[in-house]
Amino acid sequence: MEFDLLEYLADFTHYELLDAYYLARSALISDVTIFMTILFAYVTVAYFVSAKLTKFQAISISSLYSLFALYMASSAYNSSLMASTIAFAVSGLDPSKDSIVLVTILLVAWVFSIILFMQARRMGDA
Repeated sequence: MEFDLLEYLADFTHYELLDAYYLARSALISDVTIFMTILFAYVTVAYFVSAKLTKFQAISISSLYSLFALYMASSAYNSSLMASTIAFAVSGLDPSKDSIVLVTILLVAWVFSIILFMQARRMGDA
């Protein structure tokens, strides 16, 4: 039996729905904040030390960064989807496309950061 969140939310009062929405939105904000923090840390590493790293170190750092960044992007997607579902229960409007837009932006930022790291590394080698 699959869990149906909208059916579960139907028993909530208006106050409980708003409280759940703000909790889901807080989780989303936290996920995006963590993603942006590691993104800017990685970009800083790209500019200042990527040329000094060995190939193994660069691959290790990029792999760990990628795993964590993709995990945070998926976590942000789930938090956004939860907030959208609760918002739908409150207002009847369907903002489910917001989750797709958010994860697309985060994935594009991740791809560009990897490209920037590789380019900064190549510029240091030249």
